Amino acid sequence: MTPLSESEKAQRPLDLLEAAEFLKVGRSTMLKLLTSGEVKAKKVGRQWRITIAALNEYLEKSDN
Repeated sequence: MTPLSESEKAQRPLDLLEAAEFLKVGRSTMLKLLTSGEVKAKKVGRQWRITIAALNEYLEKSDN
């Protein structure tokens, strides 16, 4: 199996807790960011799926 490229890593979906850890925020804060639409994500069943690209986009947006 070949290692993932940077663009493939950016598109790999994370769950709620992984995304919260990436942003260094708590679970409830991450949930608020998702439900408010500040971070782009998809809900699959009862679980959230968030890409690293979406988290980086949020970080860039919040820096301005």
